[in-house]
Amino acid sequence: MNFRIKHFLTWIFLLQSTYSMGQQNQSDLAEIKILAEKDPKEAFQRLQNLERHLYKNTEGEALFLEGQLLMEFGLYNEAAGKLYEAEELFKNENCTSCLANLYNQLGKLYYKTKSTTEALQLHHQALGLFEEMGDLKGIAHSKGLIGSMFEKMEDYSQALAFQNEAVQLSKEMNDSSELSILFENIGSIYEDLEEYDSAEHYFQLAFGLNTALENTLHMPGNINNLGDTRRKTNRAAESIPYYEEALRISQVIGNTYLERSATVDLGKAYADLGEFEKAYQLFSEARELSENIFSEEAARQLASQEFQYEIKQKQLEIAQLENTHIFESRVRWLLVSLIVTLLGLGWVLISKQRLKISGTRNTLKKQEELIEIKERLLQTEKENINLLEARMSAEVAAQQKALTAQTLHVIEKNQMLKEIQSKLEDILQRDLKEQKKRLRNLIKQIAFNLGQDQDWEEFKHTFENVHQDFIKNLKTENPDLTPGDIKLACLMKMNLSSREIAATLGISMESLRISRYRLRKRLQLSESKELHQYLHCL
Repeated sequence: MNFRIKHFLTWIFLLQSTYSMGQQNQSDLAEIKILAEKDPKEAFQRLQNLERHLYKNTEGEALFLEGQLLMEFGLYNEAAGKLYEAEELFKNENCTSCLANLYNQLGKLYYKTKSTTEALQLHHQALGLFEEMGDLKGIAHSKGLIGSMFEKMEDYSQALAFQNEAVQLSKEMNDSSELSILFENIGSIYEDLEEYDSAEHYFQLAFGLNTALENTLHMPGNINNLGDTRRKTNRAAESIPYYEEALRISQVIGNTYLERSATVDLGKAYADLGEFEKAYQLFSEARELSENIFSEEAARQLASQEFQYEIKQKQLEIAQLENTHIFESRVRWLLVSLIVTLLGLGWVLISKQRLKISGTRNTLKKQEELIEIKERLLQTEKENINLLEARMSAEVAAQQKALTAQTLHVIEKNQMLKEIQSKLEDILQRDLKEQKKRLRNLIKQIAFNLGQDQDWEEFKHTFENVHQDFIKNLKTENPDLTPGDIKLACLMKMNLSSREIAATLGISMESLRISRYRLRKRLQLSESKELHQYLHCL
């Protein structure tokens, strides 16, 4: 009877201890989530230490958080691996809400890797799960993400439909934070459609909510968009205060990307007003900011790679120490057993057995030394390979950023030269004969600069460093392509928008559409095969 009572009390104690440890895991994960918003690197290190003591009910949540942090570091392959591990655990636990949030996170990951179609499918999966649970907040968030994907795919009718459905749900829940983001998204869609009155209306709604919420991080982009709607409707003078305010807030919060965007748009506004010296100064500042962004991004990616390498090295060291401990323990037990056996044989064989023990020990020592030497050699080789991979990744990333910065510079230069050319042609209709003669010479000079191929040759050199053999393979499979076709294919390979491509080539949107049609025809693509997909597969 007493034995049964003791057995029962022991089980109660074990269950209580397990529950207590699970609660502690949940508390630690909550603290790490908060820390991740301020210091992702420290959060990642704490999560790595916590994963050794996790219980099964928190393991999936920890892997999910680790995948999110790896995304922050730009390590997308590693992030995908962790997220898919979390997916298996969530399925085993039948945690529908966990799976829905995970699919939305995977959708964001696929979008960052330029897989828009796969991202859209994952967001639809998340939406389906949220609808099964009746989770209105999750439904609204998922529909907003789906709308954003359709916007990137230039399917604006679908994009507006999903964004408006998300707005309606957020209004029912009185979710001002989500509404401010959705209004920004809808304004952006209308801006792409060149319906600037509607765009301005939604940007203004978002501004009102961001002001009420004191959402400083979203304010620069919001205010900059309000400036865009005015500049693009020939109200450049009205747009300048908005750009200046966006620039000021960007500098206060230290967001170099938004600061550069505001500087470029402010330069465009001054160019529209004919203040070309001021515009040129601002474009120069924007170019310096672009270079700073490139340098910071390259340094950040390299630091992330080094950090990930350090973590892996620590894990390997721990594993090696554990293996060494196990090996030494087994050797000790072997020696003890051997000694006991030798003692049992009697005093007669003591001298002989001592020699055997000595020989055995020497052999084991030599084997340990050989194993240690081999492990050091393998470790050195692994370190060299990992460092080489990190350097190659950093160089590719640096060349990719240089290519993007160079393309943006070409776009901005061509746009500015075209705007100056247009304004000079207007002046030409009204001025005196001598002024007309000088203006004609200036217009010819601008037209000559627009036609130079130097920028293209520099772009082509940088492009071939990033996308090796792309142009060679394209010419090999399609020898009848013109130089113009090859330029267009390169710009589409970079995932530039239609407007950016048109600005780079110096043609209208209609001419761009015709050029794409001719390129498809020369590539002999079937109607079922997308041009973007074909170029990305080369």
